[in-house]
Amino acid sequence: MEIFTISPSWLLTASVFFISCMFIYTLRSKRSSMAAPKLPPNPPKLPIIGNLHKLLGKPRHQALWQLSKQYGPIMLLHIGSKPFLIISSPIMAKQVLKTQDHIFCSRPSSKAVKRLTYNYLDIAFSPQSDHRREKRKILVSEFLGPKRARSFNHVLLMEVESMVRFLLLHPPNTEVNLSKMLLATVKEVVCKVGFGKNYREQPIKGSSWEEILDEAVVMLNGSLSDHFPWFGEIFDIIIGWNRRLEKCFSNLDAYIQMIVDDHNNGMIEEISEDEKDFVHRLIELSFNNQLTKEDVKALIMNVFTGGIDTTVVAMEWAIIQKVNELDITKMAYMKMVVKEALRLHSPAPLLIPHESSSHCQIGGYDVFPGTTTVINVWGIGKDPNTWGENAAEFYPERFENLDVDSGGGNFEMLPFGGG
Repeated sequence: MEIFTISPSWLLTASVFFISCMFIYTLRSKRSSMAAPKLPPNPPKLPIIGNLHKLLGKPRHQALWQLSKQYGPIMLLHIGSKPFLIISSPIMAKQVLKTQDHIFCSRPSSKAVKRLTYNYLDIAFSPQSDHRREKRKILVSEFLGPKRARSFNHVLLMEVESMVRFLLLHPPNTEVNLSKMLLATVKEVVCKVGFGKNYREQPIKGSSWEEILDEAVVMLNGSLSDHFPWFGEIFDIIIGWNRRLEKCFSNLDAYIQMIVDDHNNGMIEEISEDEKDFVHRLIELSFNNQLTKEDVKALIMNVFTGGIDTTVVAMEWAIIQKVNELDITKMAYMKMVVKEALRLHSPAPLLIPHESSSHCQIGGYDVFPGTTTVINVWGIGKDPNTWGENAAEFYPERFENLDVDSGGGNFEMLPFGGG
């Protein structure tokens, strides 16, 4: 009887032990059968700062290009706690910008972007959302549509002719501030097409539009707190970065408000459709409750920052590179000159960063959600695998038999993005 009463307890203990062993074995088998993630090549990183030290001493696009020569066209860096996927080849860029655009169509969050875009209400810098998609349609139809393109070409022709006349009348053997002249010309074109006239007036705040534009571009590059959430916030306060951001926003907002007020002073319904500019259409959409006042301002901010600064850089380099050429009057050759200048001197060496929304693979490597993805356009334009051994030289003739579109159709050359 004693054995009979003890046996069930012993069997129960043995069963529990056997089941536990089987469970542990099965769990380990599953773990071992699951392949470890295949991460892109990455340089050794330091505690806290990650790979930040690898980017010091050179412009970021040049430092990244040097690293890509060692680690390949796709590599993984860490700045603080944030992972960055660095793309430096046309094939990899195509996967990000076209093949898997639905995964990489968003933007990383940033303190400066949030403030300067009226809490992520723009389309260029803000994370992906349904609201952003709708506003993108508005920008394309109202500012980049066929009607606006015809107006743009007409204004561009007049302003370029005016600039050429100025250069012809300029005294010989005297210096010309090319940057200032091109900035004035591009701003004239963008503002006339988008805003109806060239807003040379200074806002009440006192800063000129050149200063406002330059400061906005600098602030949009981000701060330490974007990468180091803890001590970065403290450091931003100590060095006065937060105050600088608020001043930048105040000046930019005052300038944009001046444009909106100027358009609100007249009766929009009395203006003919042919005379309405981009801002008129935005205000009409706000009257119909399709856009808020902040939406209108955020879209104007995109035109102001994106339409002027990068265009000036590209134009300046094109002229500088060929200032002594004798045959620039030949239009076909001039097109090659412009393409070559854009290849070597992209207006934005690193495109606005993208952010992955889900797990995917690029080039056979695993990319996880929340990874900031940077396309090194400057490096792609100097890749000898694409452009030959003379990739670093200014040689417009390379485009004689090379069909490459600088507008983003070919991923070998992405001065303005692609996809």
